[in-house]
Amino acid sequence: MALRIQPFDEAAWPALEGLLLQAWPQSWRPELARKLADWRYRDRSAQTTWLAFDGDRCVAMLDSILRPYLLDGRRILVRETCDWFCLPEYRPLGLGISLMRKMMALPEPLLSIGGTDATLTLLPRLRWTALPPVQFCVLPNRARGLAGMLLRRKWPAYERLANAIPGSIPLWLPRGARAPGPGFGTASIRECRPETVASLPLPRGDGLVQLLEEPEALWFGRMPRELARPLGLVFLLNDRPVGYSLSQIEPTASGLNGCILHLQATHPAQEVVDWVVAGTARALARKGVGFIRCRASTPEKEKALRRAGFLFRKPCPSYWWSNQGIPAPALLDAGYLRADDAVPFPMPDERHLAGAARPAGPSRGPVLRGAEHP
Repeated sequence: MALRIQPFDEAAWPALEGLLLQAWPQSWRPELARKLADWRYRDRSAQTTWLAFDGDRCVAMLDSILRPYLLDGRRILVRETCDWFCLPEYRPLGLGISLMRKMMALPEPLLSIGGTDATLTLLPRLRWTALPPVQFCVLPNRARGLAGMLLRRKWPAYERLANAIPGSIPLWLPRGARAPGPGFGTASIRECRPETVASLPLPRGDGLVQLLEEPEALWFGRMPRELARPLGLVFLLNDRPVGYSLSQIEPTASGLNGCILHLQATHPAQEVVDWVVAGTARALARKGVGFIRCRASTPEKEKALRRAGFLFRKPCPSYWWSNQGIPAPALLDAGYLRADDAVPFPMPDERHLAGAARPAGPSRGPVLRGAEHP
C-alpha cells in the first residue's frame, strides 16, 4: 500500500467527495448528498481537513473547524474537530490516530464536546485535559414531538407512526414564556437576520465563552432547506440589545424539531437570561416545533433552562488540548455551535445515519455528528 496523509486542497475534492458518499447514508439521493457536501466543505471557511490516501483513493479523513471564542475576555481561535471516518479495511492500520496526531500538532488549541465511550477513553490517553461538562436538555412541548423522538431513537423506520397523534395536543409549554420580560425596562423581542450579529455586544462571562460571529451566522443561513431553517432572535430592553439566540427548525418524519444553537446574554441579571431562554422556547413553539433540544454549561443558563421546563439528561464530557501551553480554562460557556454538533445530518425520511458507517480508530458511532468524535 502506498499510504500517505495530506491536507485537503481543491484538487482532492473528487476523492473526498467519493469518501463522503460512502460515509453518508446510502438512502440519500446523490444530488442531495453533493449539495450537502458543497455547503459543508466548500462553503464553510476556516476549516482544516486531513486526508489519508491509498494511491489516488481517499480512505480516511479528519476534519476541523476554526472558531472564535473569548478566553477570559480575550478573543482567540479554537480548533473544533468533527468528521472522523476511515474505511473499515484500513482501520487496523491506525490511520485514525495518525490523523488525530496531525491535528494535535497544529498551533491552535483543540476543543471536544461529547463522544462515544471509546473516544472519551482515548482522549485522556492522548493527554487531553477534562473541562467542565456541557449539559444536554430537552423540552418536549407537544405529544407528537415526544412520540416522534422516542420512535426515532428506538425504531426509526416507524417514526411516521407519531403522525397519528394530532399535532395540536400540547404536552407542556415553556414555563415563564408568557412573561413580557424582566421586571425593569421596556422589553421587546425581534426576529433578526444573520447580518445583525455583527452589531450585537459581546457576551459576558469568565473562562472560555463561545462566540457567534457574522460569517458563521451567514453560513447557517445558507443551510440547505432540507436540513433546517434558522431563527435568530434579538432581545431588547429600552431598545438596546441585551440578549440574542440562534435556533434552527428541522423537518423530521413526524413534524418539526427545534434546536437552540446559541444563547447569549450581555446583561448580568438572571432575569435577562431567563427571558432569553423562555422567549426562544416560546418562539419555537409558535412555529409549530414539537420537540426542542439545547446545550448549556453555565449555572445561569442551566437555571434558566430548568425554570423554562427543560428536562436535563446525561451531560456531555468536554476536553481541551493545547501544544502551545495554553492552560485548560476553568469555566466553559458552550452550546451547539461547536464543530458539526448543530448540523442535523439525519434527514427527514432518511434517519438511518447511525450504523451506516463507523469512524476511524476506536470510536464507534455515527460518522457525521460532531459530538460523536474527538
